[in-house]
Amino acid sequence: MKRAARFGPGSGPGALVTRRWGRALLGALGTGGVVLVLELLARTGVFDDEALPPATSVLARAAGMAVDDGFLDHLGTTVSAWLGGLGLAVVLAVPAGLLLGSLPRLDAASLAVVELARPVPSVALIPLAILVFAEPVRVERSLVCYAALWPILLNTLYGLRDVDPVAKETLRSFGFGPLSVLLRVSLPSAGPFVLTGVRIAASVGLIVAVSAELRAGGDAGLGVHLLQTQSGGGRPDLMVAGAVWAGALGVAANAVLVAGGRLAFPHGARNAGRAE
Repeated sequence: MKRAARFGPGSGPGALVTRRWGRALLGALGTGGVVLVLELLARTGVFDDEALPPATSVLARAAGMAVDDGFLDHLGTTVSAWLGGLGLAVVLAVPAGLLLGSLPRLDAASLAVVELARPVPSVALIPLAILVFAEPVRVERSLVCYAALWPILLNTLYGLRDVDPVAKETLRSFGFGPLSVLLRVSLPSAGPFVLTGVRIAASVGLIVAVSAELRAGGDAGLGVHLLQTQSGGGRPDLMVAGAVWAGALGVAANAVLVAGGRLAFPHGARNAGRAE
């Protein structure tokens, strides 16, 4: 009876896998529907096909870019700056979040600074970043780090606040110190929250990376590629195909982080799946 109550209809690993496949199928159908609508809008003349290229043409261009060495250099530059800034944000934000979350007085003292700096758009800091960092890649990486820092920091703080106080008090009653409680209880419990922050930061960081290349320029990058497609009369099909690659990077990064989260925090992933 207990087993039946625990894994009733609509629950359990099998039902969770079924829901995941169902969501994937719906996502594929939605993507196919959008591609079909865009194709019809371009082919029927509702929009000028030079301003809005047919979706099949854009996808064909995007596929051809996979073997274009020049485009792959642009892509590699953006990915390097994006992942470098994101990694630096993780290294800075997670320890800072753990420190602030473990020391309430320090958290309260830094609240005003965090709330003041967090809303500042990274793109608004491009002129300052250009003055501080001479190399375009360092400018881009610093802006990505700044933008990605806040989602990770705030989610780490939220995760620590959600830790069961009974579990922490239990370890303290057995003689464990603050560091042991942090490593054994707080950090594992906050792990899914931290990962959610990294997922959000990855998307934000990619947007900032491409935006910085568009605004600050440079020799290479997806943003530089998009600028180049508009020179000499413009090539909307190549421009949209480059944007498709940017979207594909975001989808791939999110999929990797979701899969990693399910492996690292299986109980958290199961509970999240049930809540959905």
